[in-house]
Amino acid sequence: MSRTAILNIGVSRRILWVGAEAYPLQNIARAQTVRLDPARSHAVWTFVKSVLLWIFLGAAGSVPLRYVPTLSEEDVDRLTGYIAIAVTALAVFSAVRLLVVLSRRTLYALVIETAGTPRTAVVSPHWHVLNGLVNQIMAAISNPAAEFHQQVVNHYGSQFVNQQGANNVMGSVNR
Repeated sequence: MSRTAILNIGVSRRILWVGAEAYPLQNIARAQTVRLDPARSHAVWTFVKSVLLWIFLGAAGSVPLRYVPTLSEEDVDRLTGYIAIAVTALAVFSAVRLLVVLSRRTLYALVIETAGTPRTAVVSPHWHVLNGLVNQIMAAISNPAAEFHQQVVNHYGSQFVNQQGANNVMGSVNR
């Protein structure tokens, strides 16, 4: 579950402030907005595999019961019913997990890249807000007198950004 916090973002005296983090403008190589899509196709595939596994295990557990000579027909039916309830409960649990992932909305991350590793500064569902921040940051780099202050709602918790290499930033959302 994602949580939110209000971050103060601004440029003052050639320093970009993102909450309590400070980035000297002369050290910023790039700022960009990255789309973070929920792993919906992975969630659907995981759901299908899970349900098939539960059905297979349920069948594998109930078919041999018919061949146990010490069990009466009533005992076999009762145990098969318990197995069917367990399989149904596991399938419902898998369906709930699938619905949670499918209901997540796409988020966007403001990524600040310095000489070191790219850093996710802000995560928000509002692309236009983050894209506006990128424009303001880039304008402040080329204009030494530029200053701005803005509050942004930052979403954090279940989200992450895969950052690979200095110039290859890929976004995704945890399942």
